Amino acid sequence: MILLAQTIDIARFIQIFLVQGLAGLFYLFIAYKILKREAKGLNRILSSFYLCVALAVILNVIYAFIFVEEVVYVLHITTYYLLCFPLILLLVFVLILLKSEDIFTPKLQLILVVVFGILLLGLWLIPNGVTINDSTNWKPDWSWTYLLYSFTVCSLFAIFPTIYLSIKLYLKFEYKELKKKLKYFLIGIGAYFFLYYGTSISNALNDPTFRIIWSLLSLPMVVSLYFVYFGVAKNL
Repeated sequence: MILLAQTIDIARFIQIFLVQGLAGLFYLFIAYKILKREAKGLNRILSSFYLCVALAVILNVIYAFIFVEEVVYVLHITTYYLLCFPLILLLVFVLILLKSEDIFTPKLQLILVVVFGILLLGLWLIPNGVTINDSTNWKPDWSWTYLLYSFTVCSLFAIFPTIYLSIKLYLKFEYKELKKKLKYFLIGIGAYFFLYYGTSISNALNDPTFRIIWSLLSLPMVVSLYFVYFGVAKNL
């Protein structure tokens, strides 16, 4: 308990227990609501998005209580992998809305998801990419190579295409009500992209002041993720 108290400062307490702990439970609830309504293609994809994020943040809370370097290292990269992976699910979701499953078939969806998942495996292979032990006060300290690899894979293969196609989808809609709903969706995915970039930069900088600022900035962003569900999935 003494070691835990020494490693959990105010920024980490807000980020892990308030932001991520509550968010994890909230996202599990949304995933359940989506699947409960109907377990069809779009619902499965979006519920998987929320489920991955929920598992990631719950894992992050769990390893805050662990002080074995090898275990924490594995759990940290697993957590980050689960935060990056849902980015491709958002892209698949938008592609289905834009093209329909008749054109963007389940086979193509699977290929896209598998290729992205394989590219993300590189996060495990970068030498000295992540340091998290007693010397870092059990907070992740990333190399810039690790950050650059993550940004390159996630931005080029998921985030930028999702933004482009979402805007294209918005312009395609003619009815004001549909445009309004898609605006909420855009706010939601924008919040997730912001969380992805901010959390990654925070881990690379490993600066106490920036971590405090980021922990406060991320609070409204976590709530904004509800708009992904409210914007389109609620009425699927």
